[in-house]
Amino acid sequence: MAGLALNLLGPPAVARSHVTPARGIGGAKNIALLAYLTLEPGAHTREELAALLWGDSTDAAARASLRQALKRLRAAVGDLLHVDRHAVQVRGSIECDVTQFLHALERSPREAAGFDVPRFLTGFALRHAPVFEEWASVKRRWLLRRFGELLRGLAREAIAQSHWREALGWAERWLACEPLSDEAARLVIESLYLAGDGAAALARFREYRDRLAHEIAAPPSATMLELVRRIERDAERPRRRGAADLSPSAPSFEASLVGRDSQWRTLMGVWDAVTRDAGRVVVIEGEAGVGKTRLAEDFSRWALTAGATVLRGRGYDAQTGIPYGPFLEALRGVLQTPGLAGTAPEWLAEVTRLLPELRQRFPTLPEAAAAVDVDRRWRLFEGIAQLVLSIAAERPTIVFIDDVQWCDTESCALLHFLARRFERSPVAVVATLTLGEFERDAPAARLARALRTHAHASVVALAPLTKDEVWLLIREMGRISAPTGGRRFAERVHAVTDGNPFHVVELIKTLFAQGLLAIAPGTGEWVAPSVPSGVSYGHLQMPRTVHDAIAERVAGLPYELRDLLATVAVAGRGIRTDLVSSVHGMSRLRAAALADALVERRLLAEEGGVYRCAHPMIAEVVRDGLTPARRHELHRAIALSLETVTPAAGLREVAGEIARHAERGGERPLAYRYALLASEAAAGRYAFEEALSWLDVASTLAQPGPEADAVNRSTAELLRLAGWAEPPRTPRRKPTPARGIEHGDLDLAAPEPPQPLRR
Repeated sequence: MAGLALNLLGPPAVARSHVTPARGIGGAKNIALLAYLTLEPGAHTREELAALLWGDSTDAAARASLRQALKRLRAAVGDLLHVDRHAVQVRGSIECDVTQFLHALERSPREAAGFDVPRFLTGFALRHAPVFEEWASVKRRWLLRRFGELLRGLAREAIAQSHWREALGWAERWLACEPLSDEAARLVIESLYLAGDGAAALARFREYRDRLAHEIAAPPSATMLELVRRIERDAERPRRRGAADLSPSAPSFEASLVGRDSQWRTLMGVWDAVTRDAGRVVVIEGEAGVGKTRLAEDFSRWALTAGATVLRGRGYDAQTGIPYGPFLEALRGVLQTPGLAGTAPEWLAEVTRLLPELRQRFPTLPEAAAAVDVDRRWRLFEGIAQLVLSIAAERPTIVFIDDVQWCDTESCALLHFLARRFERSPVAVVATLTLGEFERDAPAARLARALRTHAHASVVALAPLTKDEVWLLIREMGRISAPTGGRRFAERVHAVTDGNPFHVVELIKTLFAQGLLAIAPGTGEWVAPSVPSGVSYGHLQMPRTVHDAIAERVAGLPYELRDLLATVAVAGRGIRTDLVSSVHGMSRLRAAALADALVERRLLAEEGGVYRCAHPMIAEVVRDGLTPARRHELHRAIALSLETVTPAAGLREVAGEIARHAERGGERPLAYRYALLASEAAAGRYAFEEALSWLDVASTLAQPGPEADAVNRSTAELLRLAGWAEPPRTPRRKPTPARGIEHGDLDLAAPEPPQPLRR
């Protein structure tokens, strides 16, 4: 009989054409008999079926009950059921959701995932039928195992495609089916961490650990514990991206990588090569704000969960950075790495020039050879290479240097050396490069050209998002449920931002700050509140540029926060609380509290006790808003305070910073003295170009006579040792102009009106 449907994923039911309940089927045991015959194809003896459903009855009673059940089923389903004196079987086609699920497993996993397999025979129990109950239990476990394998495959596929939120959804469903599964819990934790929420990942681990202890008194697996240790170490490192806390209802702006599928596949190919001991170089390039750091950080986190060691460093403006600064930052992350001890002592001694902390772990290291001439520089480079190779001998290693365009000549030279040195080693060198931030003859430009010629180099170019990709991004962040919701809004956002992801997010932050967007309670979906009476669209215009959008965010801060933000922006490289305290004449506790308030608003980022602007564009906007006199006084205050709060033994490390601020603050004697000290410190690290540049500064500050003569003698000596030219300074790029957004562009759901209170 055509059109008969058997639904078993939930309370069992038999229907015709999936709508009308089938009549005449009979009671629960008749449905159970039909379900068994459908899910267990083939002929079944009458004795088997009688024992299945009436095993607690006498043989005669069981056979009689079976005859009555078959009679009713035959009357209800007709020729679909074949019955003879010895056997019974289903010969026609009965549509069953369980069999549909099993067929979908082979042809369309995503379709199969739509079936509610965990509800198999929900609430269905038979009295006096232990054999059927045992069969149903075995079948349920088998279906759940197949369903879990399906969800695991979908989660792993989503992770491989960098779709973290999608992977989390599949993993959560799998864990709900198997609450004690170590792999399912590990996938949930891994997905949360990859999505940028390390705190939530650790919270889920604690929840899983407590469940194991309570239900089976067992600890998590060693693999799980190793993953959690890695997340704990990395979770302490703050992210440079994320939501801005503009209002109590501001959302999170975390989303999956959108429009980067081909680039992610390239990175996966790089990882495959590295695991086969084939070194790789990756240059991720694009304009400012296009998502280079986001892509590299996601790859680094993914590699970390796959067992890699990740060394991270970041370039700074050549005017504010120090030689080898990115590598100093990266190498500090390996002080407790087991493989470090495998480095030969003579090479570790060379690295102590950059990383004196090594002597705390290895107090018997010999002294490094004295710097004699430029030819000694290769020993420092080789020492760093030997250290990284020792770490890579334990596990594959990623060396990630962000913002290479700001790197000094020495850092660029070292990066080029390492790229060539690691050609046959399990090491990937990943560098991000902002196009348009430097001149063609800048060190970073030369490095980029050299890396592109590397035999195993991959250039990953990022372009702005398309209109459809901006729409996908907004739909995911905004949890938009309507099929076409937000499309007009996304098109307008794309027109304003040209698809630059950073500009997209910054623009939407301002919409929330102005009240044009809000969040629906419960669902978290973005909604467009109605325009207040008497307010025209003209009052709801977006700023004309992203620069103006950031300026509006800053202008909305209390004066004390704006004042501190100006100090951090002028400081450039970053500023500690003791320096903030000295500049502003407040306690260190108060300074830290104010700085943390700016971190919460995502205007500042904190790392290792140092505060800096969360994005270069924020610093640029803040500096542009200061008068020349205000900037002059801030530079002067920073220089004087930096000299005051720095111990005498550490003045060489910050000499360049003091000289730079003192020069811009009009403190000539102070700037001259520390420019000379900065030159000496740079020469001690073989950073001769940096040393020469500080001597150039000192020469412009020197008074005629002994001061000028001292600078000239030092310059001649350095030129004899080095003979290199000063690297050109790198100009900053201006933000892209934008156009306005009006309330009518927000094709989102309206918030539900408040419900009246019930009395």
